[in-house]
Amino acid sequence: MKQIVHLLLAALLLAAVAFGADAAACGVQKGLYNEWLGLSKAPNRVKPATESSAYAADRPTVDSAKQALIVKQYQEFFQRLSKAAGEDEDEALQSCCVDAAADPLASLVCRGAAYLKSQRAANKEFLDAFSTGRRGAQMIWDLETIAADQAYRLIDELFVLVLDGSDIAASKYFNLLSTSSGSGERRMDDQVKVLLRESPSVVVKEWAVLRRRQPKLKQLLSEMAAELPPSELQKMRRQLVGFCTDDNLDCPEILKLFGRPE
Repeated sequence: MKQIVHLLLAALLLAAVAFGADAAACGVQKGLYNEWLGLSKAPNRVKPATESSAYAADRPTVDSAKQALIVKQYQEFFQRLSKAAGEDEDEALQSCCVDAAADPLASLVCRGAAYLKSQRAANKEFLDAFSTGRRGAQMIWDLETIAADQAYRLIDELFVLVLDGSDIAASKYFNLLSTSSGSGERRMDDQVKVLLRESPSVVVKEWAVLRRRQPKLKQLLSEMAAELPPSELQKMRRQLVGFCTDDNLDCPEILKLFGRPE
């Protein structure tokens, strides 16, 4: 397994490797994401014409013919990538990702595909694919506009690593949440509610990251108070107390925000 993982991830870092005539068909046009950025200085977030997903009401859509052509190129690439990832042999996925390595957006999705192909064994390399800061977060929201299913798959996998207690995942996840809006924000809000209810140990462990998002946490706790029976809220508070040791200097602040059990 380790050998397979190393082969997959090494391929993502190569500038050019020949895997045969079909490999060239799996890349994207050079400079495609830079072209997208040039056309998306002020992206509009409007309701799609038809969409059935619970998170689709405010999903962003493109607002120009040129953007639509770029979306088409990326979506064709993602289809080829999905087909390559489903192959028994690893070379097809490797070749797609090598050809896409020069494009930041395509490379990000390739990292996600390689992570899943490795049975989620290479989580460090997957986390490295998420750039820090506003620019890195914007790439995910650009991907949401281009292919929401790809963006949400990456967000969901990042959230699973948060639940697993990864410090890096928590930092990158909440950085992403701070720039979210529309359907992406609602999806992440729902996930954070799961975190608050089901993973009190992670809340305590990652408080250095979460404390910077206290306005968001207060909003979500207010929503949870309206959605959940009091017994569920009391259970959440008791669990937090259970993970707060006497020497944890963060716990008074945590319990002040969440409230102490009655």
